[in-house]
Amino acid sequence: MIVAVGSKVRLRLAQPADRERAYAWFAHSDLTPDFVGPPFYPDCPVPSFESFCEAYLPFCFDGTRPFDGRALVIEAGDVDVGFLNHGPVCLLHEVAEIELWLAARAFTGRGYGSEALALACQWMQRTYGVDRFVVRPSRRNVRALRALRRAGFRESDLPAEQVVHALNLAPGRYADEVPLFRALEPPPAALDPLPGHVYVFVDSEFTSLDEPRLISLGAVATDGAAFYCELSDWPRDAASPFVRERVLRLLDGDAVPHPVAAESFVRWLADRAARGPVTLVSDSGFDRWALADLLSSEQLPSGCSWLRVPVAVEDVDAVAAAAGLRRHHALDDARALMRALLPQR
Repeated sequence: MIVAVGSKVRLRLAQPADRERAYAWFAHSDLTPDFVGPPFYPDCPVPSFESFCEAYLPFCFDGTRPFDGRALVIEAGDVDVGFLNHGPVCLLHEVAEIELWLAARAFTGRGYGSEALALACQWMQRTYGVDRFVVRPSRRNVRALRALRRAGFRESDLPAEQVVHALNLAPGRYADEVPLFRALEPPPAALDPLPGHVYVFVDSEFTSLDEPRLISLGAVATDGAAFYCELSDWPRDAASPFVRERVLRLLDGDAVPHPVAAESFVRWLADRAARGPVTLVSDSGFDRWALADLLSSEQLPSGCSWLRVPVAVEDVDAVAAAAGLRRHHALDDARALMRALLPQR
């Protein structure tokens, strides 16, 4: 599936059959000495296929856990020219790490890598609701540093160790890694509804910001319908103090397992999609994570798309208070979001 198209390359979602080729491009191409192994990287040996698979797990290639990592193949014309992978999407810190390597030296110097990185950032913002991206090449890799700067990445003023700790990143590959960041402008904090579209406003509650587990999801549509579910299969000891104090006391108590809730939600969305294209709207990437978690899929149901509209929390608070809605109840918060973005509702 093609997810982004530029003037030179396009990105498609990688499949399980791509993992062996991605490894070959990494460990056994004429570009390999440029970023791993001797003579320039004696401290970073070429990995075995087994260790590569431990780093790039099956979900990177099948899309079953998109917020934990996803691989893409870079195409130029009808040729696969490289591989791109993003690591866990940290919604708490609004950042995701990206890695990229090309398949052969013949594909360098053409702007493929720079454009692929720019496309990946835009796609991830649309798909996951994250606005900041980090890459961590070796300072010895001058070619990569130049390409990254052409793609809009800039070096942090902070030491690499401090960046890794602050963003809770996994240990890097290089002792001389250079964290470079790119930040995109967030989408507009306003909704311009299209005629004939059904808008579904979504909110979710989860156990914590750092390691979320889905507790409930609410949705309200512009056709007047509403959906609400509570999940039964989340660990009670994972709830943060805030969630225990402000969220759990508002639950209705009629909880069901993920598969039951997912089936009901898909059926409810299909009813909306019968009226026209459906756009699911939320104010946070956490809610897009919740949709992926509930549906156990990186793709939304047929006829549905997602849009992040980053409304200020204070605005939603004011709308909820004026309407007598319960804050931190997923369905009421969805109603408050709809009223904040469509005041006539």
